[in-house]
Amino acid sequence: MDWAERLRALEGMTRESATEIGVAAAEALEAWLRERQDQDARAFLEALDEATRQITDRKPTTAPLHNLRYRMLQFAAEMQRERVPAGQMREELADWLRGYRAHVAESHARIAHHGAEALADCEVVLTLSYSSTVYAVLEELFQHNPDLSVVVFEARPFLEGRRMAQALAELGVSVTLTVDAAMAYYMDVAAAVLTGAEAVSLEGTFVNKVGTRPLMTCAHVHGVRSYVATETVKILPPTQRGESVLSAVGSPEDIAADWVPPPGVEVSPVLYEPTPDRLVTAYITEEGVVSPVRLATLSRPLGV
Repeated sequence: MDWAERLRALEGMTRESATEIGVAAAEALEAWLRERQDQDARAFLEALDEATRQITDRKPTTAPLHNLRYRMLQFAAEMQRERVPAGQMREELADWLRGYRAHVAESHARIAHHGAEALADCEVVLTLSYSSTVYAVLEELFQHNPDLSVVVFEARPFLEGRRMAQALAELGVSVTLTVDAAMAYYMDVAAAVLTGAEAVSLEGTFVNKVGTRPLMTCAHVHGVRSYVATETVKILPPTQRGESVLSAVGSPEDIAADWVPPPGVEVSPVLYEPTPDRLVTAYITEEGVVSPVRLATLSRPLGV
């Protein structure tokens, strides 16, 4: 696929995880670089700014895209200051993107290892929606604990929880799929809550599928440990605040379906929400299991 086709495909990714979207964006930008023929470094940098802006505009809630934009522009600006020719800039950025994708793939394995250690004593884990990172942790945990049971909340309106439940069931995990409103009901049997993240802000919040905040709040009230599995590429760059990634909403039809709301009823298709990290026991990253206060000390990936 060329750049335009990959950009359209990226916009249509509504049920994929933030990690999957980030990898697709990196592949789209690799296609963009292959199509460029700029000889002037300044013109190339301006075009790169526009291309990465188009990427983040398609998925404003997805932190890896903001990091791609920030890191690529930072890297390109540094090369421009060193008077690197435009052709070499394209090659260097393409190499960086390949390294980014390799880093993400490696991160999953490392997060799975750290997460399985952190949750080793857990018989019942609660989760919400679908996260490829959460799935990786639960897959490895199940290898060490075949008695693992997972309760998956469906995550309206797109019901991504069904994807998680099916994937875990295919592994052989004992899975219960239930409605989001049943969170409190399952707290009495839960050993831990585990969710993913769309974005992590160093200001003290993380952004994830709507329903995450009540799940974490409920766990906090019941004394149940709560973990967030996330790659460091989801930590927002210094130019971004947590509120800036909350602009995506669904359509009223996502909630109302075949029901036609009567006059006076406003349908609010909220998709994401911030959750304060005071409700988080720890973040599980490729660098290890860290408390929220230590999250800022993690090194940025790939050196840019």
